[in-house]
Amino acid sequence: MILGTPGAGPVRVAALIGSEALSGPGRQLTALAAALRPAGVTCLIAAFQRRGGPSAGFAQQLDQAGVEHCMVEDRGPLDWRMAGDLQHMLRQWRPSIVQTHGYKATALVHLLRRLGAPWPWIGFFHGATTENLKTRFYHWVDRRLLATADRIVVMAQAQARAFGHLDGRVRIIYNAALQSAPAGEAAERDHLAALIGTLPRPIIGVVGRLSPEKGVDLLLDACATLIRNGLAFSVVIAGDGPERASLEDRCRRLALASTVRFLGQISNVDALYDHLDLLVLPSRSEGLPNTLLEAMRADVPVVATSVGAVPEVVGTSAAARLVAPGSAAVLAEAIESAVRRGDSAQAAAARRDVVRSFSLERRVADHVRLYRDLLEERSRRTT
Repeated sequence: MILGTPGAGPVRVAALIGSEALSGPGRQLTALAAALRPAGVTCLIAAFQRRGGPSAGFAQQLDQAGVEHCMVEDRGPLDWRMAGDLQHMLRQWRPSIVQTHGYKATALVHLLRRLGAPWPWIGFFHGATTENLKTRFYHWVDRRLLATADRIVVMAQAQARAFGHLDGRVRIIYNAALQSAPAGEAAERDHLAALIGTLPRPIIGVVGRLSPEKGVDLLLDACATLIRNGLAFSVVIAGDGPERASLEDRCRRLALASTVRFLGQISNVDALYDHLDLLVLPSRSEGLPNTLLEAMRADVPVVATSVGAVPEVVGTSAAARLVAPGSAAVLAEAIESAVRRGDSAQAAAARRDVVRSFSLERRVADHVRLYRDLLEERSRRTT
């Protein structure tokens, strides 16, 4: 499917994302931008970078993928000068469509639209975190400002229902099960292999931001139960975030220090999957977790809570064991069953089916359809 703007040549999409670090949404956006080129869509990714911050790992990822990008300086939460910077950049680049990822990008484009910016706007809602009052307020604002976009893209049916009052402007576009990232730094791979190679098996992994909605506290409680039940295992937790200190303290209080390892931020997550016997997603809420799709592409068995788009991905198949969220006891039971019974050929086949269904090609087609419909609608309004 090849797309061109009606009467105006190839489509140019400027994607604004409030992240300078490697992230799930950033990795998805990078892969999408590169894959859209053969479909006649040129993308520019503009990422926000805090003044004095570290060199952006996201920019390195974009360089490796050959995706056009720029960094927009973010001087702080109330830096509305960014709106002028963005307006100048967008006027020079002349996009057909602007799309936003994250509450700061949403707020800035909403402001530019109020000031008369002409670009059609697609706002992406990836989900919300609940780590503190400030973040909850930002996400509350994000959801309300997104209501002024021309289209809203969500990751799950439950999210679509939350925006259901917006007169058919909401679209569900699922994340893709991406190909493995580049091999990454040899030092990190060697460090992972040396550390994890010393741990007793089976090795259970958790990958993601350490914030309340991810439910890592429930996993630790479940681990304490499993040890009391006589199950031998190791746990590695990859990721960082505001809950790390409290989770490490909880680990000590539960006498799990010899069982659980906190790895911190891992840039080459694919190298970690190679060492795992089971991935656990204990989340209280989600959109569509990239970790779920990454684990399935790496052929790692999964236990996950039935939140967000997880049930939509798994369906009634054996691709993952799904449990109700919020219960450490239920989670412990599912993990123990997965460990004692082991993997199966049926589950492995189901994981391969999920990877085929959630392909990057499918996501590209969904985006091309979205862009075409929006541009055709805009063309009808102006003729």
